Amino acid sequence: MNVKKIIALVSASVVMITASACGASGSGSDKAADGEYVLKIGEAQGALCHAPLQVAMEKGYLDDEGIKWERVDFGKGDIQAALGAGTIDCGFGLVGKFVQPIDNGLNMVVTAGMHTGCTKLLVKSDSGIKTIDDLKGKKIGVSSLAGSECVTAKRALYSAGFDISATSSDVEFLVFGVTDQPQALQNGAVDAICTPDPVATQAEKEFGLTALLDTAVTEPYASEYCCVTFVSTELAEEHPDIAAKFTDACLKASAWVADHPDETAQLQIDKEYVSGNVEDNAAILKTYEFRPSVNGGYEALANVSKDLKEIGMLGENTDPDALTERSFKRFDGVPDSYKFEGDNAVAVN
Repeated sequence: MNVKKIIALVSASVVMITASACGASGSGSDKAADGEYVLKIGEAQGALCHAPLQVAMEKGYLDDEGIKWERVDFGKGDIQAALGAGTIDCGFGLVGKFVQPIDNGLNMVVTAGMHTGCTKLLVKSDSGIKTIDDLKGKKIGVSSLAGSECVTAKRALYSAGFDISATSSDVEFLVFGVTDQPQALQNGAVDAICTPDPVATQAEKEFGLTALLDTAVTEPYASEYCCVTFVSTELAEEHPDIAAKFTDACLKASAWVADHPDETAQLQIDKEYVSGNVEDNAAILKTYEFRPSVNGGYEALANVSKDLKEIGMLGENTDPDALTERSFKRFDGVPDSYKFEGDNAVAVN
């Protein structure tokens, strides 16, 4: 057994133990005895940009599809290891953090793009750092060297001509917890942070920080879906009808969020998915484009895969086009997108 597989098994075992101690809730929690498949949905606390998944669970879009489901809450756990362990069947997340694990054999397929935005590369306003070019020789705080924020920063730096290889001195990445990153920036431990909302926008506002990159407005990232839905390979193959219904419910929910950002922010606070306050969180949600798209998810996966191959973050023999094809799944009967007309979700192809 190779080292990667051993590490994956150990990580999966840890997550299974962690998840068993976490509460699971949902319409399927008390209905497994009848033999019908119960979809296990992974969800982490504190994720403002997971609004479509949260709305799908709380506003009945999953129930309307006629599937049974339960929510598996991982807090700050590793959702990829949970997927590999079979603790969850599906979930929601930043596409940037999935490509390398998929290349290494993670059993998942992306099914749709949900929205743009949600990550910022921030510096102190008085730092003298005005552009990404000014980050040469600097330290950047990220939550994980394999996380989507780090991937986003590396893509931007590489595009600007930086050598971002592990042996390069062009830039150094240091790991801090998401909520610790603003303080690390303030006390000089790092020169910049690349972090997700709501922490990014809250820190930008509180400390008067400058955004060198904001994936909600900075191209080409502003036109690229950051967050996607995914299902396990096993679910897609053995229960494609359930995987399709999960994707369809999230597409509708994302379209609903676009029309109801204030109600969404209130729901997230009321159900304790995120902290902060409704007004500020709603303002952040309004900076994203919740225009869900199956094709958009495919294109985001393709873009990130090609960039990571060029940067050198994928296997030497990996074909990024082939990786995209095998790790994206379209389902018959699921439209590309939805829009709302009154209270009705209307399919858009």
